[in-house]
Amino acid sequence: MIGNGRRAGMALMALALMLAAGTAGAGDAKKLDKGLLEPAWFGPQVEFRTTDGIDYVWVKPGFSVKGKKLKVDAWGDPQLLGEDRDAKDSAKASELTELMPSRLRGALSASLAGVAETSKDAGDIVVTGRIVDCNAGSKAAKFLVGMGAGAATATFDIKMVDKASGELVAAIHHRVVSGTSMSEIDDKVAKWLEQFGGELKADLALAANGKVAKK
Repeated sequence: MIGNGRRAGMALMALALMLAAGTAGAGDAKKLDKGLLEPAWFGPQVEFRTTDGIDYVWVKPGFSVKGKKLKVDAWGDPQLLGEDRDAKDSAKASELTELMPSRLRGALSASLAGVAETSKDAGDIVVTGRIVDCNAGSKAAKFLVGMGAGAATATFDIKMVDKASGELVAAIHHRVVSGTSMSEIDDKVAKWLEQFGGELKADLALAANGKVAKK
């Protein structure tokens, strides 16, 4: 027979193992978008939803930009998480990384006029991001072949953090595509940032109607 002391010790060991497994699982959230979306980069307990306007989005309940000041920070170095990319793709990712903060700040300044402020120096909400995949595409293939050949793509993360508490308040993962010779990837990025500003003005309400992301 097993003594009470030994039985209690075994029970405590089993509980410790269960807690350890739970902790490991919490930090190892399932990657989405074929591995391009790493929920761990944003933080714990982020349940992304898919929508028409933003590929993947999560918003803290009660989130609002109204009356706030958004500090648009520099973006981190590109982290190309998808298939192997060549030097041209890597160069384009670095170029976009340098340009995105100013483009984002400009787009939000226009979209949020009268609702919220934007700044590169100070703010209530800190906004930053990173490029997680980039395909510079081929202008020749887009022009000569068409039908999606030579398409250029850029996939990126954007996160918004409350400066005072350090708490994540919104998380975005999105891909833009330039599939024809009539546009460049930069044009598509600029167009989407304008749309994103409109969604942000509505406090990212579209997330409430999105579907829970499964893949």
